[in-house]
Amino acid sequence: MRPMSFADHLERFHPDSVHEDFASARAEVQERLPGFRVRRIAPASSGKPWIYATNGAAVAVGEDEDGAEYVVLAPAADPVLVEMLAALATVNADPDRRLGVGSIVNLGRPWTASSAAKNLLVLPPYVFGSGFAVYEPPGEDRRVVVLWLVPITSAEARFVRLHGVQKFEQLMQRHEANVVNPRRPPIV
Repeated sequence: MRPMSFADHLERFHPDSVHEDFASARAEVQERLPGFRVRRIAPASSGKPWIYATNGAAVAVGEDEDGAEYVVLAPAADPVLVEMLAALATVNADPDRRLGVGSIVNLGRPWTASSAAKNLLVLPPYVFGSGFAVYEPPGEDRRVVVLWLVPITSAEARFVRLHGVQKFEQLMQRHEANVVNPRRPPIV
């Protein structure tokens, strides 16, 4: 029996969904992260979001370091998200630019068409259920932490920098912010 991969971890949590892997069109991604893919997981039922996940970003760390893979929820299938996650994974491969909970990534453009959100906030993957946040590769003495990329506006990014992630998360809950909706109004 082969050891469980991160792709298997994703399938374990979304067994009734169609999973597809995509390679980035950018050669530098394969140079920095050989074998890197973005996995797109179709919704199992209508009205649910698509899931995009890096698959291979975690290999960019040192031998004894924990790695990270990233997930983002999307309202529809969108090939732009494959390249966005590939670019993020190559940035994260630089030890001086690693992303963790509370990091903010300025994309310089909307995360998806017709959205005012041009930033991603890195959060624990609360919405994915218990056990999803950590994957332990078999036979390795390290973990892979799964982190959720939440699209936020520039005003929301400023709020997080000034008041912290926890205050922003409280606001998200209070406003019942639908972070998958590209047209959601800012909560600050």
